[in-house]
Amino acid sequence: MRSWHRDIADFFFPRTCRVCGRVLMRNEEYLCVQCMLDMPRTDFGVQYDNAMAQLFYGKIVVERAVSYFYFTKGSDYRLLIHRIKYGGEKECGSYLGRMMARELVSTSFFEGIDYIVPVPLHRSKERKRGYNQSEWIAQGIADETHISLCADALVCRTHRESQTHKGIYDRYLATREVFELLPDNELRGCHVLLVDDVVTTGATLLACAEALFKGGVRRVSMATLAAAK
Repeated sequence: MRSWHRDIADFFFPRTCRVCGRVLMRNEEYLCVQCMLDMPRTDFGVQYDNAMAQLFYGKIVVERAVSYFYFTKGSDYRLLIHRIKYGGEKECGSYLGRMMARELVSTSFFEGIDYIVPVPLHRSKERKRGYNQSEWIAQGIADETHISLCADALVCRTHRESQTHKGIYDRYLATREVFELLPDNELRGCHVLLVDDVVTTGATLLACAEALFKGGVRRVSMATLAAAK
């Protein structure tokens, strides 16, 4: 019955690939098979000393770091991230979180991780957007790995303007002391996977990780859907 309803809905309101715009087949979700195959994967999951991990050298100790795919200015996959972040495509974020986790489970990436924590948005920004895209990505990873999601312990105390056009040092200054791990939490002494949509300079992830360590978290790993290239 559900399949029949999907067929009728697809006839009147065709689902399209969020990357190339082609009409999706029945067994495709959000991205067509070709765009999933063409996705510029980073392969960070099998590279311990990868470019994302190197962003944090000399700053904090990160257990593991991974991004699912690269994006560059003007690429179709950059548009995909924009849809997830600003275009209401939160379910697509969850879907890609599941796909990323599914491809990583054959590695040891998730070994020993106790909780998944999304990078938080300030309440006013989340209220305006209607959702936190990082939480939806984190939920997709949690659904696939069955690792507990903790979405309310790490909070953003200061409303930040967009960091898109700032340099590395300015981004770092803008994120210092912005995040806080609430004292009444279950993360103390644990290994936490910190999840965001995109990593560019690593400033936001660094600030979040510092807040986690300050609050008693013992180990931090990181995962993002995309890495700027």
